[in-house]
Parts: sequence; structure tokens; C-alpha cells
Amino acid sequence: MAEHPDKYYLELAEKWLLGTITPDEMQEYARWYNSIEPDATLDIPASIAGNTEAYRLQLLQKINARRLASRESGLHRRMLIRRSSWAAAAILILLMTSLYYQRTLHLPAPAISQKTTVPSKDFPAGTNRAILTLAGGRTIDLDSATNGTLARQGNSKVQKLMNGQLSYLPTHDVTSAPPTLNTLATPRGGQYKLLLSDGTVVWLNAASSITYPTTFTGKDRSVVITGEVYFEVAKDKNKDFMVFVGSPRGMAVDVLGTEFNINAYEDEGVIRTTLLSGKVKVHEGDLSALLTPGQQAQAIRNGPLTIAPQVNSEEVMAWKNGLFQFEDADIRSVMRQLARWYDVEVSYEGHVTEDRFAGKLPRENSAAATLHILEKNQVHFRIEDKKIIVMP
Repeated sequence: MAEHPDKYYLELAEKWLLGTITPDEMQEYARWYNSIEPDATLDIPASIAGNTEAYRLQLLQKINARRLASRESGLHRRMLIRRSSWAAAAILILLMTSLYYQRTLHLPAPAISQKTTVPSKDFPAGTNRAILTLAGGRTIDLDSATNGTLARQGNSKVQKLMNGQLSYLPTHDVTSAPPTLNTLATPRGGQYKLLLSDGTVVWLNAASSITYPTTFTGKDRSVVITGEVYFEVAKDKNKDFMVFVGSPRGMAVDVLGTEFNINAYEDEGVIRTTLLSGKVKVHEGDLSALLTPGQQAQAIRNGPLTIAPQVNSEEVMAWKNGLFQFEDADIRSVMRQLARWYDVEVSYEGHVTEDRFAGKLPRENSAAATLHILEKNQVHFRIEDKKIIVMP
């Protein structure tokens, strides 16, 4: 501990703001923050000495100003926190959550009560669930299917492996069977991992699908997807890998051995292709664009194709890594993600908050745990059957 106890806790506060605080330090800092009483040695105006909560807010604003000055010199990353709700942020730390909020208002907000209404009804987090449709129309519920070989399709054996993965193992038969198409689809509240016959690895987010040949026998390797899908494409200099969105005539991504993510949910309105490594060429109508790592192609449905020169790849890939991650997201964007993962409907009642949110939460949390954190920041909910109603 530093020589001056208050200096030590100020250092902990700054580590919290920077996201470098350890779990033990987090608990210690939270205990300190919630016991703060005005102290002239901390250089806070005497005019608020009789208002403990105002004193706490001023203290953290002072620390944040120091952090912002450091950021201007390139020393620190952007703080993920809701600017006008310092007291709420401290409460979140006390609860040992990792989600912080950011809003565009610049005036201090009233302190948020630690009391909250947690929904009495809960919805579990999504799991490894998917439906496999074989050539000919037979379907297999992978959630209930046993591990091992499920079917033979063309020259491939279809195998369910442990930990939610489907694999196509080429049989290398002497006789060539005709190529067949399979479709793997995840429901709302599901996700799944797929290993194609060429070694390409595919992850499907909730409410997504991929249609693919069981063996790639032509001049290229083509698949069709809906929803959100992440690819690690196996290199084959003799066969390009092509991804079509929605149909073989939809937006196309021409792949050259790479890692990328496509978010093409209908309710998002924009198809986003984000490149993590390698190269891809995105085609939309008569337009095309070559991406380099860190870039994102954004295609508005029936609109133009634009390129975001640098996006937060960590945010894009959060779903695959077991997280919700938001960067300046409005409440409707947040709730669309929750609706797909918890398999619920969402509606809005009264004025919809204009706050912007940023931060992380584990997707393994139940819906009630996630809503509980949002309610700490003055977003309220009511649950009716399988519907979450967002209220002022």
C-alpha cells in the first residue's frame, strides 16, 4: 500500500478507470469508495464538504480528468464507463460486474439507488444447439443426438464431436459420390461450431445458418449464410472460398485463406464483413472492395457499400469469445443481441432512453442477471411470458 492511504485508493480508482484493476483490488476499492467521507487533504472544494455523495462524484471526476489528460498523450485506452453516473459505476464494481456504461449527457446525474427490481422470471443463456438438415430433407437435432457418426453424405462422414462441434470427414472412396448440400442452422438461444471437409472452421451465432457442400469438388468452395458467422478458412491455392449472404445471388465475399466475421441479421439493416487476418474481396452489386485486417465492409441493404477503415475487432468477435461487448450502442442495439441470445421478444413502452452504452458482460449470465445490471443504470424492464418490455 502507498504511504498515504488516500493516495493508494486514488491509484486503485485510476486503475479501475483504466480497466487494469485486479479482482481483489476491485473489492478493496469498492469498500473504500462506499465509505468515503469528505477529506480536505484530497483537494476537493470545501463547498460540498457536507454532501458526501457529491464529494464522491467530484473525486472520481477529478481522477477521470487526470486519466483523460494521460490519454491525450497516448498512454491509455478509452475508458468504458457511463460518464454521468459515477455512483452507479461504483455500485457495479461492488457487484463485481465488468460492464460499464457511457452516455452523451455532460451534466451530473443523480446517484442511483442500490435497490433494483430483478425480474422474478428468468431466461437461461444460449447453449450449443443446432439443427442439421441433410440432403433429401432429413433433419437431426444436434442437441439430443449422441456423439459419433450421424450419417454419410456424398464422400464424407458426418460426425458430432464433443463440445458442440459438427465435423465432415472425407472418406476418400475410390468411387466418386455426387456432391450433396447440407444446412446447419442455430435457433435463437443457440450457437454451434462446424468443421467443413476442407478443414475450414465455422462458428455460427444464434439465429444463423450455413448451407454448404459435404465435399468441395468444383473449381471453388462456395457456401451460403444467414445471421452471423465467423470463418477460419483453410488455404487452398487451387480453390477460392466464396461466401454468399442470403442466397447464391446475395452479397459475396471472395476469400483468400483468412479469418473474418459476417454479421448479416435482417433486423440490423446493415451487412458487416470484418476482416481479422488475410484478405477478402467483398462484392455488392456492381461494387467491390478489397479489405485489409481491421477493416469492415458495410453494405446497407439495397444501398451503397462503404468501408470502415479501422473497427474494434474485439467487439466484433466478442460473441464467439463468450461475451456481449458494446461500443457506443443504443438500447435497441443492445436488446437485439439479448433477444437473440435469450430467445425472447422485446418491446418498448414509453420514452426510449437515448443513452449510449459501452462495455462487456459474459454471455453465460442469465437474462435476469444481465437485466439486473442494466437496471442499475436507470433502464427498467417488465417481463410478460417470453417478452421483455423496456420501460423508462
